[in-house]
Amino acid sequence: MSFQLIRFEFALLRHDRRAWWTLVFFAALLVLAFASTALEITRSNNDKATVAHAERERWLGQSAKDPHSAAHQSIFAFKSAPVLAVLDAGVEPFVGQAVWLEAHTQHDMLHRPQGSPSVLQRAGLLSPANLLIGFTPLIACLLTFAVIARDRERGTWRLSLGSALSPTSLVWTKFLVVWGAMVGLLLAPLTLLTLLWSTFLHQVSVDVLLRLFAWAITFASYFAILVAVGVALSLRAASARVALALGVGLWIAFALVLPRAISTTAQQLQPLPTTQSVKQQIAEQAPVYWSAETGADQQRQILERYGATQKQDLPIDLRGAQLDLAERHSHAVFDRILGGFYAKVVAQDHLFAWLSALSPTAVLHSTSVALTGTDFAHHYRFIVTAENYRRSLVNRMNQEVMAHPANHDGPRHTSDASLWSQIEEFRFAAPPIQFAWAVIAPALAALTVWLFVTLLLMSRVARKVSP
Repeated sequence: MSFQLIRFEFALLRHDRRAWWTLVFFAALLVLAFASTALEITRSNNDKATVAHAERERWLGQSAKDPHSAAHQSIFAFKSAPVLAVLDAGVEPFVGQAVWLEAHTQHDMLHRPQGSPSVLQRAGLLSPANLLIGFTPLIACLLTFAVIARDRERGTWRLSLGSALSPTSLVWTKFLVVWGAMVGLLLAPLTLLTLLWSTFLHQVSVDVLLRLFAWAITFASYFAILVAVGVALSLRAASARVALALGVGLWIAFALVLPRAISTTAQQLQPLPTTQSVKQQIAEQAPVYWSAETGADQQRQILERYGATQKQDLPIDLRGAQLDLAERHSHAVFDRILGGFYAKVVAQDHLFAWLSALSPTAVLHSTSVALTGTDFAHHYRFIVTAENYRRSLVNRMNQEVMAHPANHDGPRHTSDASLWSQIEEFRFAAPPIQFAWAVIAPALAALTVWLFVTLLLMSRVARKVSP
């Protein structure tokens, strides 16, 4: 294998206008998808930042009031899309982007982008990762068809074998040319654009670079698998038409049928309870407003805790103590019921990652969203962070009520900006790449096996080729 031979084979590929221009136009489509996604994410994140700032100002500027009332009025927390969501939106269009942090209740996330898709989204223009995962099998099939199967049918393949120093060397050269063309025109521009875009947004970090590098290596390996399969089919098929038909059939099986079958299997093996049943359990075990019986039981517990016989003897405010007791009870309920529900969603994703070993396309679906930080596990980390912030805020407000007893039917204590400013502004730090290892590890292991098997298959087929 020589550099001159690679240049010659690359020139032959460029002369096949149908294959070459298909590759070029698909590359342009990827850039268009990237630009569309980048603009949408930038606009959305800017809007969230603007509203979050206004929410913070509203919280700090609210009038003097009962602290627990302030906990009810509270604020919204907004989730900014991660910088690598420009490559793979993952679950972002289907989950909420803001949450109301109110006392007594852990609210659902609001404002799902999928509810108001753009024109391009309605037309079916997906994220760059989904386009690569779904359509590069066809691109690889077309390119290998052009450089091998069609030459075999025309008779030029026999001439190439006769002049080559080694048939195996020629096959590997064609593999590298096709793989290099796909990486150079499809993957490299996306990686470079993402790096430039994240630099422009001042969001480049070691973690972002590691995630981007791992994402690019993963897709490069995926391309190698596809090209190796395409080369093997083109070498063994009886004719060019058979090779093309087999390639399309494998695309349908591995890119369309198997991922859906794996997803359905994961849902059946790891089913999720309905949202209504979860909300019903929470309403029953942690009601927003307690009954007279519950209130009396709370009062008894508080009196026993402080060794008092009547509320006037308490060193703290009874109402504040009841609010605090009910709030902390709801925390345990939310952790058990909602936390259990979210844990099942994450477990379902992990199961899909393990089952994805059956298809390299399914492997990429699992790996891509985990590396870009757009899978549900990363979204759940935001939910946990926002909920911890809500609990901290509400607990602080209840403590303020408790610290100012009003047990003699006097006026309730009010607080002002001196208390509001003690609550730090909500911030969310995305977890590092190690957080995604539970999904990445089995998926990368499966991808490595696929790469080894397909390259071995191509090598064995190449050794059987004769002039």
